[in-house]
Amino acid sequence: MPTTSSVGVDKLNLDLKNFRTTPQKKESDAIKAMIAIKPDRFFAVMDSILDDGYLPTENIIVLKSGTENIVKEGNRRIAILKIIHGLHKAKDYGLPHSILDKIAKLDATWKAENFNVPCTIFKSSEADKVDRVISLAHGKGEKASRDPWNSVARARHNRDMHGAAEPGLDLLEKYLKVGQNLTGQQKDRWGGEYNVTVLTEAMQKLYSKMGFKSTIELATKYPKVPHLVPFEDIIRDIGLEELETRHLRVKDFDVKYGFPPNQTSSGSSGGQGTTGTQGSTNTSSGSGGGQGSSSSSNAGTGGRGGSSTGPSSSSGSTGGTGGSTGSTGTSSGTTGSKAYAINDEKQVNQILKSFAPKGSNRQKVVTLRDELKSLKIKDNPIAFCLVLRSIFEVSAKIYAAEKSIPLQKSNGKDKTLAELLSGIYNQLTGNSSNTGMTKVLHGAHVEITKPSGILSITSMNQLVHSTTFSIIPADICTMFGNVYPLLEAMN
Repeated sequence: MPTTSSVGVDKLNLDLKNFRTTPQKKESDAIKAMIAIKPDRFFAVMDSILDDGYLPTENIIVLKSGTENIVKEGNRRIAILKIIHGLHKAKDYGLPHSILDKIAKLDATWKAENFNVPCTIFKSSEADKVDRVISLAHGKGEKASRDPWNSVARARHNRDMHGAAEPGLDLLEKYLKVGQNLTGQQKDRWGGEYNVTVLTEAMQKLYSKMGFKSTIELATKYPKVPHLVPFEDIIRDIGLEELETRHLRVKDFDVKYGFPPNQTSSGSSGGQGTTGTQGSTNTSSGSGGGQGSSSSSNAGTGGRGGSSTGPSSSSGSTGGTGGSTGSTGTSSGTTGSKAYAINDEKQVNQILKSFAPKGSNRQKVVTLRDELKSLKIKDNPIAFCLVLRSIFEVSAKIYAAEKSIPLQKSNGKDKTLAELLSGIYNQLTGNSSNTGMTKVLHGAHVEITKPSGILSITSMNQLVHSTTFSIIPADICTMFGNVYPLLEAMN
């Protein structure tokens, strides 16, 4: 039977195998992953605790593992308390300036009153019971849960706890380690927030064309697969929520990425291919057919570039030579955040909300980010441009120092910002040899190489000194969307 006890946060260990994130090596990495996946949610909870103290409305679920107390439910709250109490340095996590100010103003009384938290502690032999508790809390849909798992968490739980096949998740986790066309922040964010269902369906449509017998084999062989560059572009666009289920239903959707046109019908044959319902396992069998698979992935949320609602059902694929049919499961979709046009200020706000700088010496980057978030472009277009240039210049100098990129020319003069950013672009893309990253940063490269672009010193001087020069807010929004991938890559 579990016991209830009040435990100091310094005696609690974050779960490094939290289903919401990829496995982490240490607590600081786990905290960064939690912030990267949902920064707004993390900061909102932190603000609430700082304003009202820790309210023990529900116990932290803890599993004893030797001498350690592993937090199985409540990792975000404990991570926040560890930062507040100085067990992890607040400056390492890109926290908003307002939160850092609140932490600095806390007195000894507040810290003493909010150091111990009520915990329900299970023995290591009760691990199955703990799994049932957290499954009820997060895995059974909104009506039965406090904070429902997304498709990544459900798939990870289904695979790790029930041994189910989750080739979409397997591929995603490998891509986050070795993929050549994504940024560091995307790696962190997509490890816990990604449309695994869409990826799985894309794999079902592509594995035969790529020369494999099943989606499992495709995931196993990656990255040593044919058509690697266009395949990784598809994986990236799913993460960016620019490629959704409705696009996959269009014949030869993959041709625009560089795949050859289909020579036969678009239905896949052989191997594995079903969609399961929210963590359930669907197995198809037939006289000579391929193996049915299990999938816990729901349709993911829409977001930047569009919102989508998952299909009501997905058709099974035809199994091997005997022609058995994979089972059909229902996947419940969730509607993502509303999409906005590229020249809409709300699109800029969405992007800035997801921007979570990482690494040392980036306190000013965080401060400048917060200032950008507070400015309304339509009311403050000039101020926004000036702060944007500042955040690029600060980020570029920090990144250049980290990567040993010279800040000066051979004649000893300082490089212009455009010259420095061009050097950083070359470093990030391997002088354009990394095709995937070159595509990601193409828009930024075009923008920064414009002699009269908004980030140029000429434009900045005109904004400050000219009596007539200004810039249209909609153009600022479009420009920001072009240059943001480079800003994210530097931080």
